[in-house]
Amino acid sequence: MAYKLEYLPSASIDILEAEAVLYELSPSAADKFTQAIKQLTETLCEYPMLYQVFDDNDYFRSMPLPYKYRLFYHIAEEIETIKIHRIIYGVRNLDAALLERAAKVEKEYGVPDGIAIL
Repeated sequence: MAYKLEYLPSASIDILEAEAVLYELSPSAADKFTQAIKQLTETLCEYPMLYQVFDDNDYFRSMPLPYKYRLFYHIAEEIETIKIHRIIYGVRNLDAALLERAAKVEKEYGVPDGIAIL
């Protein structure tokens, strides 16, 4: 049975920002990026354990995306849902980037992003 997919606010913002950056470089690159996310997350719903855990954390898993981006997700087995937390450019300090966005989302939207557990 396939898992459901849920994008947290930080992941949605990350996607929009990445698409904007890539679109400036090449509209086809932005389109390729968007299509890759769609295809890879469909596979992820069928095989949630496919990708490795991030940094011995056991909470987050990390999936590579085109153009050196990485998608970070958590498997909420009790509700059969994959929660997409972040999509980050891979050359950044990932620990800092994960926490930075969580604080920003909570401040701007008044809701915790569910990622400050790192």
